[in-house]
Amino acid sequence: MQNRLPRRAVESLVEYCQKLGEETGRPAAKIFREYLEWMKKHADYFFSQPWPKEPDEPPGLTDKDAEFIEGGKSYKDRCERFMLVCLRKNISLKGFDSEGFAEDFRVYGGKDCWECVVPEAMELRKKVGEMNEYRKMVEEEMKGNPSQFIRDWYAHMTNPETIRQHKMLLVQLRLCEELGGAEGKTCETKNEYRCPYAGKSKRLIEDGRLIRRLWRYVEWYREHWHRSSTHTPSPEEMRWYHYDEPDFIDVTSYEDILEAIDDGRLHRIIEEYERYFKEVYAASNSASDYS
Repeated sequence: MQNRLPRRAVESLVEYCQKLGEETGRPAAKIFREYLEWMKKHADYFFSQPWPKEPDEPPGLTDKDAEFIEGGKSYKDRCERFMLVCLRKNISLKGFDSEGFAEDFRVYGGKDCWECVVPEAMELRKKVGEMNEYRKMVEEEMKGNPSQFIRDWYAHMTNPETIRQHKMLLVQLRLCEELGGAEGKTCETKNEYRCPYAGKSKRLIEDGRLIRRLWRYVEWYREHWHRSSTHTPSPEEMRWYHYDEPDFIDVTSYEDILEAIDDGRLHRIIEEYERYFKEVYAASNSASDYS
């Protein structure tokens, strides 16, 4: 197989590099030369198949693509390889599809990033800050001659359900920051191959995945062991609710949630959670058979 790009692809890739150069301030020639160097470096992968008449690969990365990316020995190398995968998917005899390339880079690069809890921690910090400011304002208003609106909000703020929800926000934020690795971090890119924390991206994704799963169980426990003023389960659902049973996990305590992992209390929640969704999923599939 000749290590050559289709002529039309070269022309449209040059145009893309010029546009990218205008947007980033980098010389277009340098960007284009960098791409060519990567193609030459990984020619066995990049030029392994004939170019199609037009981009017609199915959506998603193939096993071969994934293996190629993961073959990188460093974060920088994996980024180069990912860039080549996206380039290759959008090159054909018809040319280079820059819009398809940008979309692939965004979608496939951000696919795993939703597991990372750095963006979640950013949102939680904002919520906690707003919550504290609003509480301070309402408490100050209550010292004077408060309006009925302020009195209603004060009653809402001091309601046990609201207090529990606010404390849970603090616990969730602490889990994200201390166990999910989000402490002191911010991110707007949401792309594993543009991560501001570079080589830490995989660890952030892995740790974030665990924290999200843990919090899903905690939320499920809270919902099924504590009555809500906004939700009343149907009679059919009540077998999964334990409103009159004593609490055995303190969802407002970071320390108790971690202890529940070690002493087996959380395992009880996980088992019931899995039984519930297995039964609900089975019932949903059964209903769809008759629809």
